Amino acid sequence: MLQSVIKLVSPYATTVLTGDEANDPNTFQLEYPQIIVQIPWRVEQSRYKLVTTGVYTQQIDLYWNADEMGSLMDMLDKLEILLPHLKLTQYPCEYQADSLVSPQPQVDTTTSTKLIHGIVRADFFITEN
Repeated sequence: MLQSVIKLVSPYATTVLTGDEANDPNTFQLEYPQIIVQIPWRVEQSRYKLVTTGVYTQQIDLYWNADEMGSLMDMLDKLEILLPHLKLTQYPCEYQADSLVSPQPQVDTTTSTKLIHGIVRADFFITEN
């Protein structure tokens, strides 16, 4: 799932990192706009005789320079349209209706550069085998 989301968002930002890469001092980058694709986490799992299914939450964090708020809002709109149509290469994947969350972007003051931080999060039902 992670690679499919990275492929989906990579045309839209200078830097696209996984959550692990963003937290690693060896791979962390200070180029903006920056998209960080978090490793999906399993919210629910069900096992049946012949199949295992799971509901996974996928979160995408966007960091844009504060003076590019319009560009960030456009990107959030794009992701809100594209993310529910995500297709995986290995497993069947289905967007969970009404699970898309995109709160109002916030000013991020944890860096020397004034940034705007936006989030898009959605749940997906995946048949794992």
